[in-house]
Amino acid sequence: MKTLALAFSLILAFTAPVRAADQPPPDEVTIAAVGDLMLGGRTQPFLQEFGPDYPFAEVKPFLEKADVVIGNLESPISIRGTAVAGKKFTLRAGPIAAQALKQAGFRVVTLANNHMMDFGPLALEDTLANLSDNGILSTGAGMDLDDARQPVIIKVKGKTLAFLAYSLTFPLDFFASARQPGTAPGYAEFVKADIEKVRPHADLVIVSFHWGAELLTAAKDYQIELGHQALDWGADLVLGAHPHVLQELELYKGRLIAYSLGNFVFGSESNNTNVSMILLLTFKGNTLVKVETVPLDVNNYRVKYRPHVLTGPAAAQALGSINTASERFKTRLVIDNDRGTILLAPPEQSRETGTR
Repeated sequence: MKTLALAFSLILAFTAPVRAADQPPPDEVTIAAVGDLMLGGRTQPFLQEFGPDYPFAEVKPFLEKADVVIGNLESPISIRGTAVAGKKFTLRAGPIAAQALKQAGFRVVTLANNHMMDFGPLALEDTLANLSDNGILSTGAGMDLDDARQPVIIKVKGKTLAFLAYSLTFPLDFFASARQPGTAPGYAEFVKADIEKVRPHADLVIVSFHWGAELLTAAKDYQIELGHQALDWGADLVLGAHPHVLQELELYKGRLIAYSLGNFVFGSESNNTNVSMILLLTFKGNTLVKVETVPLDVNNYRVKYRPHVLTGPAAAQALGSINTASERFKTRLVIDNDRGTILLAPPEQSRETGTR
């Protein structure tokens, strides 16, 4: 079973990627957050024909701007296991998916979702092994409840970053228990306890939730309540997944909630999933100072499982729709040169580790 001490000893072995000249200075840390990743299904033939670099070819330069890339892995990576009976959609990807994530630069993936247990404990065990073999860290699922709730802890430019992930979606029997593998349940008492446990050990705490309703473009009341609570309990950033479409951005007490980042690379075809984004979040010291959004076309009828960076009127329209949706939270992107940006004034003195 993982422990915080073990996590520290393992993670310190990882080094930050080589950075380009135009990237943030050493006192800044940038996180690239993306939406749902499902590299099986109709994506897999493209991986096998064109290689693991194929899905991320156009977006990789933007991911390389970040010190850490994180996304929601929406399926197990395995060739073992039996599909859960009675479930309409059961998802699984082959081992090449882990290679693709590695080559794209993913350092952390979240596993707390409604598909991670589609092929049972054997497939989850393989997923953890395939990710680990490719140097990718994961949180939100494990071989028992304690394991599923363990954070990923990494060192970046002398800063300690902690990542936690939780599911609030059916089926509930995918949730881990004391004797059952599965995903970390997003019960408020678990979220609060886990944030407060890791907070003294981390400069930044990032929490991901699998929540909301599929194809719903507005966050539900419980998402807003829990997102606010997570930040009040000590998180620095909240990321959301599950709706497969973009939801609002909210700045809450100077910290960001991205209620849903939509799909990123997802092995299905639908005209309901059209637009997504890469979210580039820059922290100076312990404080969020810049939010940048890179709009994407993710309609697989058009892009064939390779997200396309939007420009011109299409980019303006996508970013404008985010602003329209986010008006109720009084959060607004400044749209310029095909990007949406929020600049936050850094405080005179950053917060110290573990304090508020």
